Amino acid sequence: MNIFTKFQSYFSLIKPAIFREKQKLQNTSELLTLLRQKEWLPEFHTITTAGTDPEVIIEGKRILMFASNNYLGLSTRPEVIEAAHKALRIHGIGPGGSRFLCGNIDLLSELEQETAKLVGMEDAITFPAGYMANTAIFKALLDPLIGSSPYRKGSAAIFSDEYNHGTIVEGCRISYAKKISFCHNNMADLREKLSMSSANPKMIVTEGVFTPEGEFGYIKEVVAIAKEHQAILMIDDAHGIGVIGKRGEGTVAHFELCKDVDIIMGSYDKALGGMGGFLAGKKEIIEYLRVVARPYIFSSALSGVLAGGLIEAIRICQKEPELRDRLFQNALYVRQELTKAGFSILGTPDIPVVCLLIGDETSAVRFSRALFNRAIYCPSFRWPAVPRGKSRLRITLMATHTKEHLEQLLRAIIAVGKEEKIID
Repeated sequence: MNIFTKFQSYFSLIKPAIFREKQKLQNTSELLTLLRQKEWLPEFHTITTAGTDPEVIIEGKRILMFASNNYLGLSTRPEVIEAAHKALRIHGIGPGGSRFLCGNIDLLSELEQETAKLVGMEDAITFPAGYMANTAIFKALLDPLIGSSPYRKGSAAIFSDEYNHGTIVEGCRISYAKKISFCHNNMADLREKLSMSSANPKMIVTEGVFTPEGEFGYIKEVVAIAKEHQAILMIDDAHGIGVIGKRGEGTVAHFELCKDVDIIMGSYDKALGGMGGFLAGKKEIIEYLRVVARPYIFSSALSGVLAGGLIEAIRICQKEPELRDRLFQNALYVRQELTKAGFSILGTPDIPVVCLLIGDETSAVRFSRALFNRAIYCPSFRWPAVPRGKSRLRITLMATHTKEHLEQLLRAIIAVGKEEKIID
């Protein structure tokens, strides 16, 4: 099932139950009550400490955090906090508006320069959220700005991996371009669909790292195919930046493909420990985005506080490779121990996320709740976020997790696995 129909299928599942209750559903409150009864709503736990730390306080209890994307532990690094404090004293808590009007402070330009150097591209443009970057790019590049320039309305096509993140899906929907999904990491399917399309231009988008699968995107192969079909190529590397490569340069630079990729999307709220997103590429493309990307033009800029902290985080990321070493050591240890215990682990050790396959959706929810009762926070990934019958736990490791943290995690998972009869 491709990503563009997953949510349609989800609502087709719950619709009969809602229709059966239609006489009782008079308002949104009653609808929410029904969804809670069916256990279709996610649980939201309140964290009263830094949610990016290995240990957090949730509802008054000490809980180990294995869901934060703060891979390198930079969110609470003293140097990063001090840099943010310095920026706070100078710039206050917000930019005061969009960069077109009053938000183009010097730290934002510096952050973009540091970001571009990190990922090996000529220039970068920042957004207050990664979501905004992915909802900006497709409409900005593929739809007409004036009349039929640079492209006629609806003439383009976007070829998107079926497992691409929901923000990519949303960005594709906003554009007038035709949306074509290809099977996950299936190069034959991508080639066939490109060959069958008469669209002009064509754009391919895939991810550098697919964390729910614990694997790389086939970006080397995608680069070759993009060249064959003269397609624009974008790589969403939100989970690769800061994690992959000797300097944390991400998958594109790590595989020496910067000259072959047109756009890299990245996130500041994962390995770099902050908040926001960016698009990096050739200067000409970034310059164009500055005048056509609507989320950039019509939203307030990234704050100076964040920019100051992120500049320092990028510097630490590049000069302290031992952070990545610890991260990967932690992930490898957990992967090996869970495999020995009899669990099915997805993906590859080259990705520092351990995806534990559960299967049944109800079992995955029950497993996650049982872990929480054992002071482990690790929510389940279930359909429609992943294929039906392939629900899983995405165990996100950090460089700041200690051996004691990992041992507590392993004891809890193995105990619950035996209780749920997933392992013997």
